[in-house]
Amino acid sequence: MSLAVLELNDQALLIHTEQGQCLSEPGFAQLTTKGIETGEVARSVAWRSPQASFNQYWRQLNQLPLPSSQRWARHNADIAFAQIQQLLKGVNAPQQLILSVPGSFSDEQLSLLTGLIEASSSQLHAVIDSALAAGLDCQNPTWIVELQLHQAVVSLIQPQNHSGQASIEIVQQELIPDLGIMTIYNSVARHISNRLVTDHRYDPLHSSEGEQTIYDQIPTWLSTLAIKPEITISVSSPKGELPLVLRKNEIAELIEGRLSKLTDILKISEKTEVHFTQSGALISQLVSRFATAQLLSATQGSQNCFLAGQHISSESQQLHRIRSLKMGLLSDKIKANHTPQEIFASHLLYENHAWSLATAVSIYLKNDQLSIKSGADKNAALIVVIKDSELSVLHQQSGIDVRLPRDSQPGSAIIIAGHQVNLIEVNHA
Repeated sequence: MSLAVLELNDQALLIHTEQGQCLSEPGFAQLTTKGIETGEVARSVAWRSPQASFNQYWRQLNQLPLPSSQRWARHNADIAFAQIQQLLKGVNAPQQLILSVPGSFSDEQLSLLTGLIEASSSQLHAVIDSALAAGLDCQNPTWIVELQLHQAVVSLIQPQNHSGQASIEIVQQELIPDLGIMTIYNSVARHISNRLVTDHRYDPLHSSEGEQTIYDQIPTWLSTLAIKPEITISVSSPKGELPLVLRKNEIAELIEGRLSKLTDILKISEKTEVHFTQSGALISQLVSRFATAQLLSATQGSQNCFLAGQHISSESQQLHRIRSLKMGLLSDKIKANHTPQEIFASHLLYENHAWSLATAVSIYLKNDQLSIKSGADKNAALIVVIKDSELSVLHQQSGIDVRLPRDSQPGSAIIIAGHQVNLIEVNHA
């Protein structure tokens, strides 16, 4: 019986199957005359067509009527269901589903989610807190930071031992309602706008087309700044292309200004670690005070769920949200699975040409043909980089079948729409 894990973080909803299929898309929806479009397609027109655009339906999951009557959706739950259906279809409709949900979901919302899954083609197997799923291998008290579109959840995970029975539990959880990836993007967009007004007397945020152009490129610009001290960008305008230098220290200062509540919550001591899920990558990569925090891979939570399958099954009888698991020897098994190998890939190899993974690599798919270029390009089907000995996905277009390797060792491969791109090690000695 096929099994998949569906992570409901609306910054990047992720469905991952035991067979290795992996599909991700943002929590954006566009209501058109033909139906509901979700994911990257919807995000790519969100600022051009704001009246038909929705991106709060996961945070505000409910059955209250939408502000204006819509043909294809009565409420946020209808929009969420359309996205669930699209994700399930994208990985060939697995028979069983584990829901991995952030602690921000209320009991009422979880009950509604259960109903949505029951109405789909998949059977709900279990519901687990996404912070617990990501932190199953933690050996010490650890803060797990998850950044959604419009809010963040910070969870303290702690190994426990009750009467000789080892377990891992969430012992504290905090919601930060005004810290999401869109909060960061909005700050960066305003910074760029102010700079362009000062330098060129042009405000790209005064038109829907200008807004869309800026928000389309911000993720790529920030991902590049994570590995470079500054970059020169170009913004289209009626005056032509306008150059602007973005500096890492200035962007880091902008982001840090939004983190006061986060830093207040994180009581960092020698025995308390901080782990960011992939959703918080920009904070850990750009803000110096979190430079030592561990950045988890995009699929760590789902891989942990597969490894802990039997333990999750034993806790899933009532379909309650699992916030603790009895571990036994499972912790060592999961830890071994995520321990970085001494040897890891340094390049991608495709059609006898190699590209270094020390910086971002863009993989394009057009007319069922692959092409690869160095650098981060938002128009690519997939952008990857090796970070902390792990293969990290910086961007992935929706609707494309991508299968990622379980580790970054040489000999593993990325499968994209049936094409194989190999990971290799290049020895310069």
